Amino acid sequence: MAISKKGLRKIVVANREFYWKFNENIFVISDEAKNGLLVVDFGWYDVWLYINDKENRPPDFEPKSVTPKFVSESITYALTQGWDDRKMEIEFRNGVYKKK
Repeated sequence: MAISKKGLRKIVVANREFYWKFNENIFVISDEAKNGLLVVDFGWYDVWLYINDKENRPPDFEPKSVTPKFVSESITYALTQGWDDRKMEIEFRNGVYKKK
């Protein structure tokens, strides 16, 4: 089954093609492994959702710009942690990656 690439951006890391998009988290799929999904949680949330609910608001974070360089670094980290043909979720907080 083909995956629609509409709305995805192409990036090449370690001579492999990946496609990614940003929607609260960063979602990356491998062009080779169709079941390989990487989800990068870098702490972003919509502050307006918690304007009247400060008790449940997620912890503050240092904003990170979602750039191709950041996506490439995230993919490289995931590959070193064994991400290949399955789903992997990683977290980026205060300059440090961690597997979820």
